[in-house]
Amino acid sequence: MENNINEWTELWSQQKADNLDVDLLTKQLTKLDRITTFQKLFFLLVTIFSMYSMLTHLSKNIFNTTAIILILLGFLIILVPLFENKPNFKIESTNQFIENQIKYLKKKLLIPKVYILIFIILFVLALNIAFLGAFSELRNSTRIFFHFSTFILFIILFVARNKGVKNYQKKIFPLIEKLKQIKNQE
Repeated sequence: MENNINEWTELWSQQKADNLDVDLLTKQLTKLDRITTFQKLFFLLVTIFSMYSMLTHLSKNIFNTTAIILILLGFLIILVPLFENKPNFKIESTNQFIENQIKYLKKKLLIPKVYILIFIILFVLALNIAFLGAFSELRNSTRIFFHFSTFILFIILFVARNKGVKNYQKKIFPLIEKLKQIKNQE
């Protein structure tokens, strides 16, 4: 993959693009690819560990089993786009390469915008279902407190996701604009 990126850099260096730093663009794309690789490994390991822990310790009643299934579904909703969305570094034509990179970056932006939001909703729903089973014999006020705490958790996760999306957009939008500039120069 590094060789393909270097070939791409050489290809555009030969075209002498005006006021575009091709080396910087290449570094940013490479950094984004490394971040994606880390995300893939992180979410895969977290999914495997949490499923093992939950299945061996929490699958004693239907509420916990339902919660486990919802959390697993949430993890899969994040993992599938991470593994499906791969950059295409095959250089058939510069125009096609740029279009593929723009599509890749736009799909990458959907992960925190859409898929993480779905995961947060499923995670909070799973916690509420698990609380239904775990605290069924407690007073209603205690149960309401725990359900309210999951609502607070949802708000915190939603705000954190929004900040993450804004930071992610600050990284990805300039890359998309640079790629569009290069495409328009041809």
